[in-house]
Amino acid sequence: IEANKQAAEFFSEQLAAPDGLAARQFLDSRGFNRAAAEHFGVGYAPRGGRDLARLLRSRGFGDDVLVKAGLIRSGGWDFFQGRVLWPIRDAGSSVLGFGARRLFDDDRMPAKYLNTPETPVYRKSHVLYGLDLARQNIGKRHQAVVVEGYTDVMAAHLAGVTTAVASCGTAFGDDHARLLQRLMGGDAFAGEVIFTFDGDAAGQAAALKVFGGDHHFIAQTYVAVEPTGLDPCDLRLEHGEAAVR
Repeated sequence: IEANKQAAEFFSEQLAAPDGLAARQFLDSRGFNRAAAEHFGVGYAPRGGRDLARLLRSRGFGDDVLVKAGLIRSGGWDFFQGRVLWPIRDAGSSVLGFGARRLFDDDRMPAKYLNTPETPVYRKSHVLYGLDLARQNIGKRHQAVVVEGYTDVMAAHLAGVTTAVASCGTAFGDDHARLLQRLMGGDAFAGEVIFTFDGDAAGQAAALKVFGGDHHFIAQTYVAVEPTGLDPCDLRLEHGEAAVR
């Protein structure tokens, strides 16, 4: 957890460095300014491939810990290279892992999104992106809004929907449902869980699958699909924050 915390600080600093220009341009194209990036702790992994390993080794972390944390690969290379990153935190704000988006065409990893592999602290079926920011409001409002991606969580929160979370590199599952139900508290009978999915066929199929697991919730469950198929991030860009709300 300490290695992840220091990695998150490093990535955040790199976003402002000259090499982070592509990441800053990506964020700008999605409607997020510097203040938004700082609020969510968004960062950038340099293209060099060994910068993070070098830094953390100099601070006393052994390769065994860094490999186990999913920060470097067994060959000594940084796990994330040349990508924009979102730190994934638990309800107590400890950094458990990262989600990363491809920026460059020559990225050797073909996947558009790459997540920290399973580690002793990062288990994708048990983590939700944005939980650290949404936790209190989920409990206060007895409401949770489940969106599909990192930028959708950002767009929702900036639009005032501060109960938004997303699953990380995996489908929303039973453990996620139990986690949200617990956070919604004792008055969950009056609560609501709202799933948003893309309007395309894959999004609709995902919505129906998730809706099938609604027996895990005492709360009322709903699926919200924007009529023209826009996700919350695109909706905020094209029609403003009121449209997201």
